[in-house]
Amino acid sequence: MATASPPNARAAELDSLVRHHNHLYWDEGRTEIPDVEFDKLVRELTRLWPAAPVLQSMGPNKAAAKASPGMGEVERLGTEVVHAQPMLSLDKAYTDDELKRWTDKIKGSLLCMPKVDGIAASIVYDTNGVFVLAATRGDGEKGDDITANVRSSGLVPMKIACQGCEVRGEIFMRRSRFTEAYAEQFANPRNLTAGAIKNKDPAKAAAYKLSFLAYDFRGAGTATEAENMAQLQALGFETIPHEIVEPKDAPAAYLKMAAQRAGWEFEADGVVFRTNLLSEHKRLGLTSHHPKWALAYKFQGESGQARLVDITWSVSRNGTLTPVANIEPTVLSGVTVSRASLHHAGYIKKLGITRNATLLVMRRGDVIPHVEGVVVAGDGPLDPPATCPSCGSATRLDGDFLFCTKPLDCPAAVVGVLKHYTQTLDIQGLGEKWLRIFLDKGIIKHPSDLYTITHEQLVALDRMGDVLAQKILANIVARKTLPLPVFLTSLGIDDLGPSVAEVLASHLKDLQNIRNATEEEITSIHGMGAATAHNVVTGMKRFGPLMDELLKHVTIAAPAKAVVTDHQLSGKSVVFTGSLQTMDRKEAQKRVVALGGKTPGSVTKELDYLVVGEEKDGAESSKLKTARKLVGQGAPLKILTEKEFAVMVG
Repeated sequence: MATASPPNARAAELDSLVRHHNHLYWDEGRTEIPDVEFDKLVRELTRLWPAAPVLQSMGPNKAAAKASPGMGEVERLGTEVVHAQPMLSLDKAYTDDELKRWTDKIKGSLLCMPKVDGIAASIVYDTNGVFVLAATRGDGEKGDDITANVRSSGLVPMKIACQGCEVRGEIFMRRSRFTEAYAEQFANPRNLTAGAIKNKDPAKAAAYKLSFLAYDFRGAGTATEAENMAQLQALGFETIPHEIVEPKDAPAAYLKMAAQRAGWEFEADGVVFRTNLLSEHKRLGLTSHHPKWALAYKFQGESGQARLVDITWSVSRNGTLTPVANIEPTVLSGVTVSRASLHHAGYIKKLGITRNATLLVMRRGDVIPHVEGVVVAGDGPLDPPATCPSCGSATRLDGDFLFCTKPLDCPAAVVGVLKHYTQTLDIQGLGEKWLRIFLDKGIIKHPSDLYTITHEQLVALDRMGDVLAQKILANIVARKTLPLPVFLTSLGIDDLGPSVAEVLASHLKDLQNIRNATEEEITSIHGMGAATAHNVVTGMKRFGPLMDELLKHVTIAAPAKAVVTDHQLSGKSVVFTGSLQTMDRKEAQKRVVALGGKTPGSVTKELDYLVVGEEKDGAESSKLKTARKLVGQGAPLKILTEKEFAVMVG
């Protein structure tokens, strides 16, 4: 059912933000955030409040004066023009899967071209082929008359051999022109172009030396987009760079154009795919917002090309080998990068990465770079290592993941276990560097060995003075009494993080009960799934010897009773998803527990709050999708922004 008012505070906030940035973009010709961030706001608002009025009125302010037939071109500048056919927006994709869902509906080949970030315009020729009108896209139905400025700037041919045709394209300022004359005064070429093409003085508009790239030809009587582009070029128009591809090759075409992005003379924020057959335009039709025969696959960060130098394999505490691409240094978003994530062993095979290949690398959201694809194939296969780079033991490939077969004897894995233990207990002074030294010197191998370190062993090490040695020993001793949830978390069992540990400790009360629990008992606890129960039960058996050794040195503290009972989170359950910006997730969970609340690990109909941080690449997490579904079914669950949560916990 349509909602007349915002369903929650986040929807209201998003509505305000979308209105603000829409106004800046269309009415003032400037921006405060990148297009991809604006798209995220619109997508989130669409999910939270599909009936939000602003979603139906995107574009410029529609209150504009209408031109009178007798007015001259200069007098008409800025007045309202009704498009003969709407200039609709494009539907957007952000992943290969979204692109494939669209291409699966298409018959025939596709026209592929960059999505130029300029000012969309309609150029109209009369029945004699004479240029008579130019208008901006506006809100899609109506735009602003810019005929005089297009004429004075010489952006398009004044006469063509076509009767009653319309050409659509992008008005933009070339990067070289912007860098040469305006970079020190203006933020970006698009904002400058928006103001220049609407200047009330045609002579001043012409002085900016704008350019025009055509992408659509209407009324030419052609059968394909390829024919349209060829005719436009023959008539004297410069067209957007393009190629015809098969639907199965669309992802590769996207990667190819993303790799060419840095060399273009225009700004671009994605790649546009259109059905090549114009008959498909008619078959697929339009929505009120976008044509079904076209799609924009948006860029999600600055991209660049870099040659693969080699691959480094790191070993996690559970023995998983993770590949990282070492690339020739390249600048992305103002930062020189030389490493990029490859996620897992299967990812290398999926992308077809070979030795010395030229890779497309992208910084999504200005974080760690990711390898997006191969631009130029290399000269040899890249097989996963047969032995562990840390210990030399054989490796084992299980699906997409590569494992060391002897993690308990692997130095890198052992250091990972020690690091996890010391970080969970917050033992200060024991960073990874010292842990590696302790391991190399034979001082420790297992977490329980920390409690047997002597002062003499420490001061015998290089750069380990008496004061530091005493401090480290004191910090270890201070962590001999541990709350049960902390002890459980410190073991490093899969799925047994702080939230699950809190739930187990709350329901099963003591360590022995947890060690003896069956999968059925654990799954009967609210919020515990079958996979988590399996990992906990098998982990308790696998880590039994480690627990026995630790219990020779540490004591499990009696559970503390919650002292807060009157806070709005007291007795409530809170789950977090996404990356929090003002605090890390552990700190957020601690605050909930301190206020008498609980932090289960999953979203169920009994959950009270889901706090949503920044989602990776703008994608909606499974937790958020589940929460929205439950809310739609009438669950009292509330979805909070990080800001709302921060206010709630003070």
